[in-house]
Amino acid sequence: MSEPASSVKGIDHLIVMAPDLDRTERAWRDLGFALTPRGFHQTGGTANHLIMLDLTYVELLGLADPAAVSPYRRLIEEAPGAAGIAFRGVADETFDFWQARGLHPAAPTELARPVDVGGVSEQARFRLATLERSDNLPFILFCCQHLTPEFVWPADARPHPNGARSLQQLLVIVDGPDAQAQFERITGRTASRTAEGEATLAIGDSSISLLSEAAFERRFGPAAGPARRTRPALAGFVLASSSLEQARRYAQAAGWPTRATERGFAAHGAGDGVVIEWTP
Repeated sequence: MSEPASSVKGIDHLIVMAPDLDRTERAWRDLGFALTPRGFHQTGGTANHLIMLDLTYVELLGLADPAAVSPYRRLIEEAPGAAGIAFRGVADETFDFWQARGLHPAAPTELARPVDVGGVSEQARFRLATLERSDNLPFILFCCQHLTPEFVWPADARPHPNGARSLQQLLVIVDGPDAQAQFERITGRTASRTAEGEATLAIGDSSISLLSEAAFERRFGPAAGPARRTRPALAGFVLASSSLEQARRYAQAAGWPTRATERGFAAHGAGDGVVIEWTP
């Protein structure tokens, strides 16, 4: 009997934890990103700003206020930077798919937050299927089904001054084969490997790259890795830009060290624990 087609259709968005959401908002605007107005989740005690891209987005997630009660408080306060991957798909189908593969997803739930659409208050609603965190994958992994996509991707979204267009790749530092095996189970894809030992899983219109510590340092430099030593670690992402020169100018003005790469350049912000590689 053949294996069923994967219910994981792509990468919906990436979550960056922000212990100080005000500071993070300013920092990412300084990088040349056009952020959405702050949104407040109805449950969970969190708030966010979004960086909208062609088919995906980056979510800057923090506490709604210092006293907010949130299941993500520890991650937000202790692990700033990239800490979650939301996959694209139908939540209930993905829940069944993950269960059939011996994983441990929580029963699908719904989440909402108010949004302003042309001066009218609307509700952006989502249905989620979330995987249990583990030592092999200690960050947040879930399927995000958009029930009201028209309230998340506004027709009048502003372009990014740094030229950011699309998410090309997520970057994960690993220290052995276990993480690759887990990602293959979760995504229903088999990783391909390069001569340098980098494993890549193609997922929809983007990919996830699994790199050893040494491979990550060769590509981005020893100072670029996340401060936390837990491995695997979601270390950053690759963006396509319509203007590498504009992206570089904003990164340098914001104080992010830059480094030439084979495909463009990389910038890293020590305070946010994130590497961004920019490509044409």
